[in-house]
Amino acid sequence: MFADKMRHEAIPERVYALCELLRSKPLTEAEVKDYFEPKVLGGAGTSYFSKVRDAASQNQLGLIDVTDKKLSLAVDKKYVSSIEEMRKYIIGHISLIKDGLFYETSQAYFDLNEKVYEFYSVTDQGLRDLLMQNMNGRLDVDDMRAWRFWAAFLGFGHLARVTTSNQTQMNFLPNLYRYLQTAVELAGFEKNKEYRIDEFIDAIQPMCDIAMKDAAETKKLNMAMSYGLRMMHDNGDIELRYQLDNQNLWFLYPSDLHAIRSEISHVTIRR
Repeated sequence: MFADKMRHEAIPERVYALCELLRSKPLTEAEVKDYFEPKVLGGAGTSYFSKVRDAASQNQLGLIDVTDKKLSLAVDKKYVSSIEEMRKYIIGHISLIKDGLFYETSQAYFDLNEKVYEFYSVTDQGLRDLLMQNMNGRLDVDDMRAWRFWAAFLGFGHLARVTTSNQTQMNFLPNLYRYLQTAVELAGFEKNKEYRIDEFIDAIQPMCDIAMKDAAETKKLNMAMSYGLRMMHDNGDIELRYQLDNQNLWFLYPSDLHAIRSEISHVTIRR
């Protein structure tokens, strides 16, 4: 799922179900496969278990260990005590998949900024062609469907129903608000303390590098990061500030309609 091919069968709910199953004890691959694809229900004709196993394995998300056809949890049980805790764990360890197709696709998608609005669905051929101009990997329709499941789950943005003259499609609108909330929580900031913008960025970058390609050099954040930070500011999670004549600046994607138009020098963590 997260390596060289994205699989729509390996949805977050199935990955969590696998981890939940292994919380009590390790199981053989055959035992787990029968749970996911019961033979009494014709499981022999389905084949999604291996995709779920691989997505959760030590070679991808690092949630389970697969050794000699035996499966066991590779993380403390607390990290899979709920699907939300699993989401937080994945965000905190997102670098585990940095060399894969999912990570590369995400970076390319965020880099498009407003161009994503030109398409009705993430599966559009035109969008895939545009993404692949800045990628080494190749994308087909199934890749993008699988990407959309996980992008929504992790908090990269929102699913939006788009109706055309012929059909209704599901598009994905980038806004990293929910993802950034988790990244800020995991970074361990002190509440009601003001940080220089470079201190703030350095702390969240291990989790947010997936959405900050080349940002360290330009000091410019893309539209999805900027939407997320502005929403956190509006909702009272953080307070963004620009101090006049400060040379230590980062720049949000421009917005003439928001109080924080672009420049940021300081961030205060409110909650």
